[in-house]
Amino acid sequence: MIARNEISIYDFVCAISEAVDLVSPVLNHHHRKVACLASNIALEMNLPNDEIRDIVLASMLHDIGAFSLEERLKTLKFDAFDVDMSRHALLGHNLLKDFMPLAKIAALIKHHHADYKKARYDIPLGSCIIHLADRIAVMVDENREILKQAPEVLAKIIKKRNRFHPKTLAAFVRLAAFEYFWIETFSPPFDSVMQKRVRFSKEIIDLQMLRSFAKIIAQLIDFRSRFTATHSSGVAVVARKLAAVAGFSERECKLMEIAGFLHDLGKLTVPNGILEKNGPLSEEEFNCMKKHTYYTYAILSKINGLEHIAAWAAHHHERQDGNGYPFHVKGENFSRLARIMAVADIVTALTEDRPYRLGMGKENVMKILYRMADDGKIDKGIVKLADENFHRINGARVKAQQEARKEYENFHNAGSASDKTYAAEKGERSLSTRPIPA
Repeated sequence: MIARNEISIYDFVCAISEAVDLVSPVLNHHHRKVACLASNIALEMNLPNDEIRDIVLASMLHDIGAFSLEERLKTLKFDAFDVDMSRHALLGHNLLKDFMPLAKIAALIKHHHADYKKARYDIPLGSCIIHLADRIAVMVDENREILKQAPEVLAKIIKKRNRFHPKTLAAFVRLAAFEYFWIETFSPPFDSVMQKRVRFSKEIIDLQMLRSFAKIIAQLIDFRSRFTATHSSGVAVVARKLAAVAGFSERECKLMEIAGFLHDLGKLTVPNGILEKNGPLSEEEFNCMKKHTYYTYAILSKINGLEHIAAWAAHHHERQDGNGYPFHVKGENFSRLARIMAVADIVTALTEDRPYRLGMGKENVMKILYRMADDGKIDKGIVKLADENFHRINGARVKAQQEARKEYENFHNAGSASDKTYAAEKGERSLSTRPIPA
């Protein structure tokens, strides 16, 4: 039926990785390149398949804790070793650590910027491999021929050898002599190469596990800005409640909640400067913002089993008269659950507090919704359901967003604590070091 039980974690990770790298052309599939490099190094070291699989998945998501474009661009500087680097690695770890299928890769992400020479604690070998692969990737100039650059990259890595685990470095030195190692990494197609290299099994995911993963993605989307920190949680619960009063099954209602968590996934491609702009967007900025619905669909539709969720999530700015975006769907193409999602997004946007205004009460919200329905933009039947059940639905939204706000504050407080710890230890590392086991 809808959302098959077998959903590939690899497909999910690939989709999220692609979304995170779409924020700027400069990133140009950085996560995938690191994954390719890391998998080759791990294979050269004869690591077992399950370890290589975890290294690949961690590589695909290693920079997800860098929430702004500025932070991401900083990670592309070879000599970037500071508090920000430590912080984004910890935040990436914190996002994933409680989701069982990705708990192991969370640990690899946490230490992927650890400097081998300065490390005062044991770190996983997989983190060392990702660290080396990441530094190799950032040195390559996409505008120059790759094989000509290879000796330069090798020479610089060897010059900085103390930063890297000796065995990972030795594996890289051996691989650097082979042209395929460089060509394969910096030329498409990535997926076909990776699927042949590493065995990724289908994961049996029930709705609760799918919901947990969707909530992680909602945090990845929303926690980039204090202005959007609770929005997806609000849309998710409003969509679920509206679907319930509209008579849909419990399973469909749960899937709508998941779609609500994911509806703004494409906003990962929108720079924070636009998301946080205090004032009207320019035409160019608004066009950039409008693209997010397309990217939500493009990313989710790549995950086998989520085709319906992709449509419900991505159509939240479509309108019944065909004047929405990005697909201008109408009639039978604008399904009832997608129409519910469109209303849920509007209800949440109007009732939640924004930096420039407090959330609206029922009277003003319903006035806007009925006017839009009279203009043929949204479904009047769904608006009527929202009217009749407003206080119950809005109460659930308030509760969900209060919980999301606490999660946001706890999440970033943990990041701030790591900053202080890093700063306190920075001066001590040269006095007390403990080598990483080979």
